[in-house]
Amino acid sequence: MTSFSQQTYASRGERHQHPVAKQLFVTMERKQSNLSLAADVSTKAELLALADKVGPYICVLKTHIDVISDFDTDLVEQLQA
Repeated sequence: MTSFSQQTYASRGERHQHPVAKQLFVTMERKQSNLSLAADVSTKAELLALADKVGPYICVLKTHIDVISDFDTDLVEQLQA
């Protein structure tokens, strides 16, 4: 029997109880990546440019959305897209 950490991300996700953890494992499997990035930028343009550049290679983008000087709901929609 293999240990939990030696299983594929997909099989780990299938067994996980929490829906967010399941989704994260699915994303990690699809992208073949477990990289995350903490984005410490202060404008919408900087955050979107960074997300566009690294998005294909990471599975998590951590932001400090409260320090984005020109925050609006469009930023959230663009990040989700």
